Amino acid sequence: MTLMGLIVWLMRYSVVGVGLVFLLILLTTYWPGRKAHVERNGRIPLEDDR
Repeated sequence: MTLMGLIVWLMRYSVVGVGLVFLLILLTTYWPGRKAHVERNGRIPLEDDR
């Protein structure tokens, strides 16, 4: 496979890779039992500096 062929292949299938990473982030965030952890981290910018 030439370098140009590799670049074309990556351009075609990079959407699949990005989609898989996005799905992994969603699954990690909304996994049962992680709600408290996600909410605690979401409140960090709203808390005063201590």
